[in-house]
Amino acid sequence: MVKVTVTSAAGRKTEMFGENQTPREIFESFGIDYSVATNCIDGVKMSIGDMDKTLRELGVGDECRMSSVVKIDNAAKVTLSGAAAVVVSDINLEDWKRVEKYAPEALKIVEDETGDVVFKVMTGDHGGSINKYGVVFGSHTNSGKATVTVLLDEEVEDKVAALKDTIGSALLDLNDIERDIPEVLVEIQKREEEIEALIEEQ
Repeated sequence: MVKVTVTSAAGRKTEMFGENQTPREIFESFGIDYSVATNCIDGVKMSIGDMDKTLRELGVGDECRMSSVVKIDNAAKVTLSGAAAVVVSDINLEDWKRVEKYAPEALKIVEDETGDVVFKVMTGDHGGSINKYGVVFGSHTNSGKATVTVLLDEEVEDKVAALKDTIGSALLDLNDIERDIPEVLVEIQKREEEIEALIEEQ
C-alpha cells in the first residue's frame, strides 16, 4: 500500500492506495476534476499518459504527493543563478505581513484527518528560510515582492533536481496558499473600511 497525499482546491487529504492504482483513479476517488488542471506527482508534472500508469510504474515508493491545480495565476517562481536559488513570491512582503497580522489562519495548511498544521507561511528578518514545513519571507525585490534565497552545494551538478528534492513540496504548498491570498487581502481591506466607518473624529 502507498500513502498518498492529494492536494487540490478542495483541500488536502491523505489515504492509502494500492500500488496498482493510477492517478486517474485516485483523483476520481476524491471527486477531483483533473481534466482542466495541472496535475503533478511528487512535484513533477504528469502527462496525459501518466494518468493511466500505476503508482508502481511511476516509480512511487511507500508514499507520494499528488496535486491538481486548475490555475496558478498567483504563484511563487524560482530563479536559479549558479548555486543560489531565489524563490520570488507573487505577493508583496508587506501584504504577507498584513495577512499574518489579520488572517493568520489563511497562511496554514491543515491536515484534514488530524487537524495538525503541516505547512505555514510566516515573515521574518535576515533573508528567511524554506523547507517542507513552511516558508519564512524575510526579504523582497525592488518592486516589493517577497523573496527567500536557497543556497545549494556548488558541487551538485543537477541543481534543478536538487531543488526539487529539497524544496519541491514546499513550493507546491506555498502556491496552494498563495493563490488564495488576493481574495484574503480583499476581505481584510473590507474589514478595515468597516472599522474606519465606525470611528468618528470630534
